[in-house]
Amino acid sequence: MIPNTTNGSFRPLGRFPQGLCLLGGLAAAMAATVPTGCQSPYQRDAAEDLRRSVRAAVDREVADLPATGTEQTTAKTAMPLPPEFDARLEELDELGPRWVDRDLGLDLGDGLDGDALTPVSISLEDAVRSAVLNNLGIQRTRIGQAISAAEVVRAEAVFDAVLGAGASFARLDEPQPTILVPVQGSSDPIPLVQNRNISQWGFTTDLQKPLTSGGVIDLGFSGDRQRNFLSANRIDPDPAYQSAVDLGISQPLLQGFGEDVNTAGIQLARNADRRAAVELRQRLLSLVVAVEQAYWNVVYTRQDLEVARWLVAEGERIRDILANRRGFDTTLAQYADAVATVESRKTRLIRARRDIGRASDALKALLNDPALPVGGEFDLIPSDFMIDAPYSFDLRDSITTALTESPLIDAAILDIDDASINEIVARNGRLPSLDLRAEMAWLGLAGDYGSSVRNIDGDFINYLVGLQFSQPIGNRAADSVLRQARLQRSGAVIGYRQAVQDVVLEVKNAIRDIDAGYALIGQARNFRLAQAENLRALEAFRETLAALTPEFLNLLFQRQERLGEAQLQETNALVAYNIAIAQLNEAVGTGLRTNGVDLVVVDADGSELVEEQGP
Repeated sequence: MIPNTTNGSFRPLGRFPQGLCLLGGLAAAMAATVPTGCQSPYQRDAAEDLRRSVRAAVDREVADLPATGTEQTTAKTAMPLPPEFDARLEELDELGPRWVDRDLGLDLGDGLDGDALTPVSISLEDAVRSAVLNNLGIQRTRIGQAISAAEVVRAEAVFDAVLGAGASFARLDEPQPTILVPVQGSSDPIPLVQNRNISQWGFTTDLQKPLTSGGVIDLGFSGDRQRNFLSANRIDPDPAYQSAVDLGISQPLLQGFGEDVNTAGIQLARNADRRAAVELRQRLLSLVVAVEQAYWNVVYTRQDLEVARWLVAEGERIRDILANRRGFDTTLAQYADAVATVESRKTRLIRARRDIGRASDALKALLNDPALPVGGEFDLIPSDFMIDAPYSFDLRDSITTALTESPLIDAAILDIDDASINEIVARNGRLPSLDLRAEMAWLGLAGDYGSSVRNIDGDFINYLVGLQFSQPIGNRAADSVLRQARLQRSGAVIGYRQAVQDVVLEVKNAIRDIDAGYALIGQARNFRLAQAENLRALEAFRETLAALTPEFLNLLFQRQERLGEAQLQETNALVAYNIAIAQLNEAVGTGLRTNGVDLVVVDADGSELVEEQGP
């Protein structure tokens, strides 16, 4: 792909066209000097302008960043809780719905098939690996990459040698002008009839080898048998056997000349293959993030179900208390209000069970695991829970790594490479057409094939040398093609600059989300603990009341609801924080390595190559 500056090694793109040898390395590593050994003189100025433009696009984004090694760590910015909370933190942490990270057995009800759901525990690592191996979208992208690799072989086959053979038969009966042969001592010449009446058998074999310079070398052998049907003793030998060895070369000298021009199709095919590999890598990076989002969504929906179950249980507890006190101090209206609250909470419980089913099916669709078909009814139990540890990052290192590893940069460099190749071809297309054709033939003639072959000794040699010139007047079509190619390259350079900006923007947005997400975790946790304290204090006050007023019951139900929502807010903050970390790995381009995934692509010969090693 592009140079890997972490270890100084290159993942080569192959032979770049002239003027673009190390563009990828320049863009990623911002090298001070770039070798120019593969440039031709007429391209040097344009290539240098291109390098300066690419270097400027990178320098512009990283020039004002602090030096590498300036590491920062996310910090919680939430205000600390009052000291009075310290003595009851453990009690408050236990108050309210339980956390699903404790492998709770949730009641999901029966599956759509009417049977109990089959519990299946799954870790995030297993989910990612299963998706990478089995995801249908990735499988389709892999096939596209293999097709592109096969296209490289087809493009390279243009220069394969071609073996040909042929046979022919001809029967000729043609009138010819009469030859008058003078006779000594006579004034009247004798007419010699030379009408053509022959049969001819022939065969040819030839070998043609296209050259990367644009020419073609051909080597051939032919043999003919000719039988004369006129009066005897007029042709000798009869039948006549003729053999010939032919050697020829056709070579364009201006338009169409040069390896860069004639191998342009191969270079474009290789770039298309690399672009397919880049697309595969980008899709894998996006898939890793999508799997993590789906996985944490299952965790979130399970937590939501636990919150709904807890609210129903707490509502039923208050309802039962009121039912026991109806004969004393509880009115029918108060009891009916508690019943209505419980039934409303049951509605939420039903929706939460539905949401778990949807979230589980969405995760199974991404995994495409044969053991977990989408049509199957399973209780997917995530064995991992979101982390809440602080995250350390180096902004400059993250951005420079992204400019090295991001598939967006790889794709933009390939676009520049394609445009430069097309410009080389278009520039050559402006030249006049001047083609050289040279041939030599060694011939032998005898009364049999063997003797005719042996008679090819250099006594009879044919030569042919020719030049063919052409030039369109005005040359407007070629000039227009070159102008388009130059504009396309300018557009590709602008696309590269935009890709650099997009990568930097994605990295900074992800880091901002991480920083804000970690602060939101602390804020949400404090909010939950405060709501837990509110509920604890109100429950303690309820024990001292002689009668439950409608206002008190309404306040109790509200604080239960708020505690449940506070726990979901904290869960959501944890999910957002973990997804932001995954999105940063995607933006930087290290998501596969972070998750221990090997990127395997198909080479042009059909073999598999490991492009990126997991740890």
